[in-house]
Amino acid sequence: MSEALPLAAHILLALAQEQGARGDDAAVPLPRLSKALGLSASALMRELTLMSDAQIGAHRGPGWVTVSESEGRWRVALTPAGRAVLPE
Repeated sequence: MSEALPLAAHILLALAQEQGARGDDAAVPLPRLSKALGLSASALMRELTLMSDAQIGAHRGPGWVTVSESEGRWRVALTPAGRAVLPE
């Protein structure tokens, strides 16, 4: 991965790698993704929010990822829209 890539691109690539290892539909635990990227969970969540389809002000995000919580565990998954913008 190039250092010049924006954080969103690093996240998309890391998610694609993790999901490829687990199976295409498997969501990745937030702590695992955080560790793989060397980021705190809170910094990662801020960026993931911008990458999801969440509406912030008058603007909705691109929907590249989904973030879900179940039983206190946060998981992240790449969407088809996210796969479409993966850097080569």
